[in-house]
Amino acid sequence: MGVIWTVFLLDEQMKDWLDEIGVGYPNAFSKFPTGREVKEVLPALSDFDVEVDDNGVGASWQASIVSKSGGDSGEWTVLNITEYSGDDKQQKIWFAKGSRNLIALILKELSNQVGPLVLIPDTGDNPLVISATT
Repeated sequence: MGVIWTVFLLDEQMKDWLDEIGVGYPNAFSKFPTGREVKEVLPALSDFDVEVDDNGVGASWQASIVSKSGGDSGEWTVLNITEYSGDDKQQKIWFAKGSRNLIALILKELSNQVGPLVLIPDTGDNPLVISATT
């Protein structure tokens, strides 16, 4: 069974929770990436093959990201937007399964545009706060 990784904003409520559980974070806030920002980060993943399934506005959007060496030996993940709202609108993103390191790399690239993001696995493990300097 794979891990579902949900991405959250670093806002006051999240900072309060991170303080409670003892997870550090930068002194900044974030926003969700726009559809355009998500799409622009994918070509930077030069060591990966990216296949996008774009069903248009109001439908699901998905990018399968697999190491050029293959998913059996290399890193991979699936980036999801449950209901794509457009290139210029903010998107709630999540990842279905895959490599934590690859997911962190993608979020690090996105955080250059949107600020720190909080990655929470459905396993109950501590969240990871990912920023451009992580």
